[in-house]
Amino acid sequence: MFKLFLLLFLSLYANAAITIAMAANVQYAMDDIIKEFKKSNNIKIRKVVASSGQLLAQITHGAPYDIFLSANMKYPDFLYKNGFAKTKPKVYAKGSLILWSLKDIDLKNWQNSLINDAKNIAIPNPKIAPYGKAAIEALEKEGIFKKVKKKIIYTQSVSQANQYITSMVVDIGFSSKSVVLSPNLRKKGKWIEIDKRLYNPINQGVIITKYGYKNNRAQSLKFYKFLFSKKAKDIFKKYGYEVE
Repeated sequence: MFKLFLLLFLSLYANAAITIAMAANVQYAMDDIIKEFKKSNNIKIRKVVASSGQLLAQITHGAPYDIFLSANMKYPDFLYKNGFAKTKPKVYAKGSLILWSLKDIDLKNWQNSLINDAKNIAIPNPKIAPYGKAAIEALEKEGIFKKVKKKIIYTQSVSQANQYITSMVVDIGFSSKSVVLSPNLRKKGKWIEIDKRLYNPINQGVIITKYGYKNNRAQSLKFYKFLFSKKAKDIFKKYGYEVE
């Protein structure tokens, strides 16, 4: 009887699935990390990709996500302090802001190019997307935000900004360095990394949600711990993130 129970338990565990809600900027690195994780773990993983703010709202309204990878620490902190998370927020990577274009625009003097050459600029909505917030900080620090304000097209996430840039709906846009280092996009257009002194650090935090801890604790903890392994850190570095 015990053996039968054990086999049933192992079968259920093997077929268990966890849902990872992730900020749009990290989806490409996560594809590689999930692939590496699955080499030694028979756990199915579902991905939900959106802006950090959108995912925050979904989690607070009961979305059944097990793990949340945000593009900042603010949202994981909020979830933890308000009982929606069971693990204390921890930084899994530090992101870098870039300016990217598929058009013939000079990026060396990007400030002047935004003012004089670009007709429109894609920026993830700073209210829900941390990379958008960083972009606005950089523009304000350079003293050009008011000069380019009317050119800005706000997108719902980094993913949508990428779509606008790669389809050339806009002349230029702000995104994450991880995007332009991804296999499918690394040879598209040209980009420049924005000086980190122009914006607050993009510390990206992760938590296991209350739902994940209650319903898929073992599987969630296993993947959570893997995020901080050397293998995962090497992948994050490959995509331009800084890790400790």
